[in-house]
Amino acid sequence: MDVLFVSPVLPWPLDSGGRIRTYQLARNAARECRVHLRCVLAPGQGAGSLAPFEPWCASIEVFERSTPGPLLRLGRAKIERWFHSRPLRDRLREECASGRYHVLHVDEPLLARAIPRHAAIPIVQHHHKLDADLFERTTSGRGPQRHFDLWKLRRLERAAARRSLDHVFCSREDRAAFEVRNGPTRAAVIANGYDPAYFEARAVERERERLVFVGSLSYEPNVNACVRFVEDVLPRLIARRPRLVFEIVGRAPGAALRALVGPHVELHADVPDVRPHLQRCAICVVPLRIGGGTRLKIPEAMATGAPVVSTSIGAEGLELVHGEHLLLADSPADMAVAIERLLDDPRAARALGAAGRARVEQLYTWPALARELVGFWRSVAGAR
Repeated sequence: MDVLFVSPVLPWPLDSGGRIRTYQLARNAARECRVHLRCVLAPGQGAGSLAPFEPWCASIEVFERSTPGPLLRLGRAKIERWFHSRPLRDRLREECASGRYHVLHVDEPLLARAIPRHAAIPIVQHHHKLDADLFERTTSGRGPQRHFDLWKLRRLERAAARRSLDHVFCSREDRAAFEVRNGPTRAAVIANGYDPAYFEARAVERERERLVFVGSLSYEPNVNACVRFVEDVLPRLIARRPRLVFEIVGRAPGAALRALVGPHVELHADVPDVRPHLQRCAICVVPLRIGGGTRLKIPEAMATGAPVVSTSIGAEGLELVHGEHLLLADSPADMAVAIERLLDDPRAARALGAAGRARVEQLYTWPALARELVGFWRSVAGAR
């Protein structure tokens, strides 16, 4: 089977959740079918960025971004304009008419309007998250500009729904929300996972007084989570544990996170390897209050054996049981209690970490998730 896999970004380096998901699903799917990758280049990316793809891509082509015209700038969402590429659109018109491919996989609906309207090929739309829902949760106010921006994102979502009946979502919650607005779909729900060859549990002594959060630090839900944790949860813990340290680990932190650094808060920006932080921490915390899709940070943390304390939103879309694989806590007081419970009982923390690791090994490795995606592609190709 030949799959035309179109992405708004070249998924390299693997420094964000979206790039990791795209790269791992495509690379592991290439073990079972021929993946032809077509990507839009970010500023500064060049031919040297293609080397990681050459061993497994059946073919790869990259396209420069284009400056949209005034009407397109007015009517399209910002993220759609940002990844606009006329050369990619023209190339897709040729390739969709070629009869060469069994499936067109569109990685993110912001490329929906680059697809020919009557493409002679089955189309799968892949939603890492629902952008309109996330925008609505992360922005405030009721002004006309916010309303107009939200309308444009909803319009983009409707365009994706019109282009295809076949969709991939990260969570059942995202699928349900999409179908309420756009009608039924033929869909696969494929969560985020981890690379079992990269993340593993090691016999490293965990530091009893160290908590860690790992994520993209320019992403507003992660910024909000860290700020609220430091302001609302950490003081409750420090009152009993004056040596406790909270590590914030990730890429491209802004001023809001840099301002948190102090005796009890460490910021580790742009680290080349997050594994040492996950392997030595007492607990990985996921205090997200805003989200969509599923989070990479939980499968990756659990793969190292780290016990996890998360909000319900942080663990949304993952088949994990409170008290068995992780602890869930949605208020600052409850989160502080859950963390204290594990800090007070290292044996229980180790057992929780071991159970979490066994669960993600069973359900959330990238090779297994990619096999689900390939199975869905085959069903879509066979239905045409």
